Amino acid sequence: MNVKAGDVVRFLDISGGGVVVRVDGKLAYVEDEDGFEVPVLISECVVIKEEPPKSDSNVAASAVAEEVEEYEYIEEVGDDSAPQFYIAFLQGDKPGQASGDLRIQAVNDSNYFVFYTISNLRKDGSLDLFYHGEVEPNTKVALDKLAVMQLDDRQWHVNLILFKKGKTYKNIAPIAEVLKIKAPRFLKDNVFADNAYYHEKAVLLPVIKGDLERKIEALSEREIKKARKEKDHQPVRKKIKRRDDDKMLEVDLHIDELIDSIAGLSKGEIITIQLDKFKQVMDHNKQNRGKKIVFIHGVGNGKLKSELRKLLERQYKKHAFQDASFQEYGYGATMVII
Repeated sequence: MNVKAGDVVRFLDISGGGVVVRVDGKLAYVEDEDGFEVPVLISECVVIKEEPPKSDSNVAASAVAEEVEEYEYIEEVGDDSAPQFYIAFLQGDKPGQASGDLRIQAVNDSNYFVFYTISNLRKDGSLDLFYHGEVEPNTKVALDKLAVMQLDDRQWHVNLILFKKGKTYKNIAPIAEVLKIKAPRFLKDNVFADNAYYHEKAVLLPVIKGDLERKIEALSEREIKKARKEKDHQPVRKKIKRRDDDKMLEVDLHIDELIDSIAGLSKGEIITIQLDKFKQVMDHNKQNRGKKIVFIHGVGNGKLKSELRKLLERQYKKHAFQDASFQEYGYGATMVII
């Protein structure tokens, strides 16, 4: 199928569509209704409306514009304090079945360009290169479509180099991370969760990890058991009655306020549960104009606060937000005004 920039398309395998921004090989980069570029195989696109053909003068002007735009300013989202990069797994054919497959993508949630290599890590420490390339800032790139069982008991070695073009930037040391991938995980439907990057559920494996995540991973089984035992002997935290009236609503996003147990959940899955609660409250109150909602997220390492504010900037743009009262909540809460 002949797909070109400017065409309006819809997707075959997943819901959604948009305007084709550019074409690179077998991939079409489609700008969706949220203004986010989505890489999709051309074979999975259906053209709804074609871009009218250009005259020779327009083609020449377009060629000149492309040269000029090579290092044009790229709009940045948020700050550079917490760049994020994920390997995303999305359900394909026969979800939940061992004979099914998965769509694999790289998600660059940062203001940096990212060079990446993804290799299979062998038992002797040697590597087999699977994928490599460059991802533009705040963009997703399709990597592959693999059978679930092809992913069983794999270790992927991921290297990242972050940089910016045409401007100075804060240096970030090259990142090397090993992701452990086990096929049985993808056979459970509840591991695929709502997220800020797709209009469908996905499993997101973080490549850039914070200090807290690394400390948790470094804990031995003995230390984990000891920590759980100490927690069991701690007095139960007294639950505070939160305010909920026509003018003000307080929502505590601490995970122990939302679910009974976090056993077996990764840090990413915990944050997904917290963000789902945030979106549920926002959607429920979107008609209550003028109402103030305080989301209590705590200070911690700032991960939840950062993700929450990204959602506010992307999905809830028309609602104002600010830090909640320092006297009442310290740095641990965000107030949204509907």
